[in-house]
Amino acid sequence: MQFFQKTKSTILNVCVSSIFSAAFVFSPSSQAQVSAATTPAETGAKTADAATRGLLFEIKSGDRTAYLFGSIHIAKADFYPMSPKVEMAYRFADTVAIEADASDAAAAQAIMPKLMYVAPDKLENHLTPATWSNFQSVFGPGSAQMQALKPFMISSAIAVQVGMQMGLDPAQGIDMHFIQRAKADKKSLVELESLGFQADIVSNLTDEESDSLISSLLDSIKKREMTKELEGIVASWKAADAEALAKLFTDSAQKDPASKRLMKLLMDDRNEGMAAKIQNMMTAGKKLMVVIGAGHLAGEKSVVDLLKKQGMTVTQIR
Repeated sequence: MQFFQKTKSTILNVCVSSIFSAAFVFSPSSQAQVSAATTPAETGAKTADAATRGLLFEIKSGDRTAYLFGSIHIAKADFYPMSPKVEMAYRFADTVAIEADASDAAAAQAIMPKLMYVAPDKLENHLTPATWSNFQSVFGPGSAQMQALKPFMISSAIAVQVGMQMGLDPAQGIDMHFIQRAKADKKSLVELESLGFQADIVSNLTDEESDSLISSLLDSIKKREMTKELEGIVASWKAADAEALAKLFTDSAQKDPASKRLMKLLMDDRNEGMAAKIQNMMTAGKKLMVVIGAGHLAGEKSVVDLLKKQGMTVTQIR
């Protein structure tokens, strides 16, 4: 792929920012900037759809209210302006909570060593001979250039490239959009996790998990499934179809035992921490809008499911 003829630094800059929400939902580059022209106030000539696009939920706990919105980390300019009810949720909030501040270039730079192997270690050492041979057959000479990158970096970089070929743009990511707006509007911006926390998760995959991730990636490339999966995620988000989105992630997790363990690590376990922090901020009286990857809001053990189990009323707003 021509994408991998670029420098390793460019690949890292594309992928480091909150790439960890799901196998095919990726965040913008740490260098990306969302211009003020993408905000509703300055795109008045556009009209938002009457129906709510995206997964928007209202959370009620006693007399406290918060809003929860699902992000797609790589999007298009025509996703904006946000639907009126999403704008209402943003105006309501004095605090915007996100997974991690993807605009923090210093933090992004600091995690880069965690996402690469230190020579003489390399990718090949963590894959079975069969998977490495398959990897070489798919990427040819490019496979040597990727030896220093850990598996999730490779998977993320390829998914970003596929998304860009579809016209999706990391700079238009929904979480980045709200990060930039919150900063411009001087709202409080709170990280539920951090880039360092996320990097620690994906940089410490076992060899079995690494092999499973690369094997699944190669299978998807050969079958040309990745474009279809990304299209399904975008369509489900636009239709505010939480059930369809949940099915996409469930199907991915059921491919094999290693995929199931990866989904638990990358989704279920993180959801517990995010749900607890949302509850704590609501208890503290924050007027809160939470913007996290849409995959965290759909299905069993999602953030929505966990908040309901904590006794909160969570209602999707359409």
